[in-house]
Amino acid sequence: MGFNGGGGGQLLNHEHDGTLVADGGPLDFKNITQSSMSTGSITFSDGAHLQERTIGAATEILTVAGGVPTWAAAAAGGATCSDVLVVGGQSRTLCTWLAIAA
Repeated sequence: MGFNGGGGGQLLNHEHDGTLVADGGPLDFKNITQSSMSTGSITFSDGAHLQERTIGAATEILTVAGGVPTWAAAAAGGATCSDVLVVGGQSRTLCTWLAIAA
């Protein structure tokens, strides 16, 4: 006898949609689950649901438009290796951060 929720019949897909009654509430999305997202995608919340933003082109930067993350053409002049970025209180050049990420 397979698990079917005790009431018989086929189980519905479980989506953790807090707007639906008895669908599990919010999903703890902190590195504990798998999804059908594309490689390199990021997720963001629209305030009600998680959304996928697929990876942009190599010439694009991630920016915000209308309150949501979106890919846009990089501004002319862009960053250089000697530009200093502060991330998490640590100050390093752009090239150093890129080398760490590689």
